Amino acid sequence: MNKLLKEKIVSTTFEGIDKIIENEYKNHPNEKSYSDCSLQEGYNDYLRLIFKKGTINYYRYDFSWRTSPDLKIMCEELKGIKRDDFVNEIVPEIKSKFEKIFFKDKDSFLFRYKFLLIIEFEGEEDLLKDRTYKKEFYIENEERKEELKSKMNGYINDVIFEEKKPIKDNRECCIFCKNLLDFNLMGYSERRLIEIIEKGLQTMKSIKNKKLEKEFQNDINYQLQKWVNETFLMIESNKITEEQIDLYIYKALCQIKYGTYSYDTKFGCDDLKNAMNKYNSQKAKQYLEKGSGVLADELLYFKDENLECKANDITSIINIKIKNEDIKSYEKSLDFIINLLVNSFPHSYLIKFSSKFEKEFLDIKGLVKSSTHRFFRRILDFPELYDKLEIYAKTAMKEFELYQDVEEGEKSCLPGTYAVFGLGLYSEKYFPLVQEYFSKVDDEHQLVHQYFIEKFIDRYGVTEKSLPLIFEGFLSGQFDKVFKNLGKLMKDEENKKLLVKELENFDKYEKETILYSIWGDKWQKFLL
Repeated sequence: MNKLLKEKIVSTTFEGIDKIIENEYKNHPNEKSYSDCSLQEGYNDYLRLIFKKGTINYYRYDFSWRTSPDLKIMCEELKGIKRDDFVNEIVPEIKSKFEKIFFKDKDSFLFRYKFLLIIEFEGEEDLLKDRTYKKEFYIENEERKEELKSKMNGYINDVIFEEKKPIKDNRECCIFCKNLLDFNLMGYSERRLIEIIEKGLQTMKSIKNKKLEKEFQNDINYQLQKWVNETFLMIESNKITEEQIDLYIYKALCQIKYGTYSYDTKFGCDDLKNAMNKYNSQKAKQYLEKGSGVLADELLYFKDENLECKANDITSIINIKIKNEDIKSYEKSLDFIINLLVNSFPHSYLIKFSSKFEKEFLDIKGLVKSSTHRFFRRILDFPELYDKLEIYAKTAMKEFELYQDVEEGEKSCLPGTYAVFGLGLYSEKYFPLVQEYFSKVDDEHQLVHQYFIEKFIDRYGVTEKSLPLIFEGFLSGQFDKVFKNLGKLMKDEENKKLLVKELENFDKYEKETILYSIWGDKWQKFLL
């Protein structure tokens, strides 16, 4: 290859790299390794270069969903270059020059202790040879690695085990979890790693760390899942160790226990089933059949001549079998569920309900006819249990939790939904319960209560008590729905006066949302 041509391609390549480096220094002025975070030696550990059709594309992050490069530079000299010439003469130059930059400055925040440089090439068509090329170059600074490892070990001792000082902030928490799950860096066994994580979870419950407890749980869950996806599932089954399976199971348990979303329970259980079926794990089998072992047996199982209740805190399933359709059986069932929930049973659960009574459901369209739904509808046949049902609803309602026997989506239900709907339509006595429900539903993702609001309007009409609650319902979900039944009621001048008076309690955006919910796009006309 012509020397000048080679030099031009290499220099153009590093024009892009220099731009990336220049921007990093602008974004982090006066920063050095560990200067902003005691556990962060640097930022960058990945760069993918794609040489194709006269362009060089730069990808700075290992995101499979990214299709657009972070930077693109034209390089006409690439046209006509053959694969072998690129591989033999240009790749070594790029690698050598990049390594010099990587090892240049010990105190620079620019790089982490390790770096993955990926070079890809697609040349002109060659019928006799493969015209594509891809090579990964892993580079490691051993001195920086040992320094970071030493800082991590000191941190684990001082902050996690001896609790001499609190975790500083979200960033420090995130970086700690990322480094901890870096097996190449820390070299811990899977068993030792679980010990450290468990101690960390305990440490986060202290007063000085409490504000970051959920952050720590989320970061650990994320890093464990990353290890599963990028390492564990890539290993051949016959080469998996017992300790690796244990960490895989531990990840599933953490996801079930500390997951933010309702589907975390499902995915965690799926991993336990995989560990049992694919890796023949008896431990996973025991969790799926008997639960975690944390809750007392008397909480998880009850049986008499009329009723049998059984629960599993791993699968989040409560089995209820009614043998005699009397009020006492249902009261004991409610007591069983309430006792579970106040003792840390997952709020995102489902009921498998067995009863000889006919299948009935709430007369509200849009609700999935699930087994859980059927159970609570049946309890509504016993007015004597309504106050206890209210206690259940207050106990069950928890933001971002959902019943598990409804597929994730617009029909998802906050735990307590069926009880709240039934009681709310029964009497004004339960208006405060409905108000509490509206305050806890996920206004961005949960939509099923729009059908309850419609039924609520039909049930109570427009009164000084009902209207504020209806408005709170409108604001508790992004429905994009016009409640025509309320619009009809607003033809009455007294109702409209109540509307105008109640609107004074809301800001401009809320007023517009409320009025749109009544009259749609024509709301301004009806307010005149």
